Amino acid sequence: MAKKKKSKYLTDKQLKSAIKKDSTRVQHESNQIARLDKHIKADQKKYDKAAGSEKTSLGKRIKKYEGSKKAHTAAKKKYATKLKTEKATLAKRNLNAKVEANKNKLAGKIAANKPKFNVGHMMLYRTDNHSSALVFMSSVPESEDNTIQVTPNALPKGEPTATHSQQQEKDISITARIMGTDAQQRTAYNQMLKWKAEGCEMTYKGRIYYKHCLFTALHREYNKDETALTITFGLQFIDWSELKTSGKSASSGSKNKTENKSTGVKYVTTKVGTTYASLASDYNTTIAKLVSMNQYKSYVNNLPAGVKIRVA
Repeated sequence: MAKKKKSKYLTDKQLKSAIKKDSTRVQHESNQIARLDKHIKADQKKYDKAAGSEKTSLGKRIKKYEGSKKAHTAAKKKYATKLKTEKATLAKRNLNAKVEANKNKLAGKIAANKPKFNVGHMMLYRTDNHSSALVFMSSVPESEDNTIQVTPNALPKGEPTATHSQQQEKDISITARIMGTDAQQRTAYNQMLKWKAEGCEMTYKGRIYYKHCLFTALHREYNKDETALTITFGLQFIDWSELKTSGKSASSGSKNKTENKSTGVKYVTTKVGTTYASLASDYNTTIAKLVSMNQYKSYVNNLPAGVKIRVA
């Protein structure tokens, strides 16, 4: 059995050059296909009116054009697939570079804040590191709720109780003070509002330390006798489900079948054109239920792309 040839590693510069070259190739093949379509259409009109040897000659020419069109179509598909892969590779590298740069910026901000005594050392930032924004605060009380739902039915004697209970969502409630000038306080609070509106996964580091949390509430309170801005916010820990894609389903004939291997709260990331209606259909629920579970109340037609939407 022949070994699969490893693809050659390309530097960013080489990748950009390849993208430019393959874009030109795709455009060239498209132009050739359009030119052949024009010839085929013109000859087809002549063919319909011709007779005898002229008709035979035109038929051969049309067949030749169609064969050439088929070859150009295959070439276009090949270059388009290659181009898509190259663009995806470059985009992934750019994102990874951005994430690493943001990690370094966050580490620098945290290190610079350590000696300060009047800012607070509790912090909140995006888990995915797609931004270097960071909010420091001085936490007052932090609370964490862990609940388990136990069946109200009688349990079979001797059976493990764990099989009749289910872990519920983990809720975190925090009251904190944002220090600094009025402008600094507003900037920090507005950043939190932005994270909440965009459905960003958050990391909170205080006495409680959690990654992968979403905002469930955010409230502020002004007090003229205090120099700090008092805020209260809620976070909910998200336990992401493991998705497994299997091959073709024998019963439905679909190419991909997704099996959810976990229960509880479920979120999906939206794409361009995702709507509550399409999600309701995909996850066997209702539009009203989806709207009630998510922050995007006014986005009935199209949801923002790239945000997390709760579907269960």
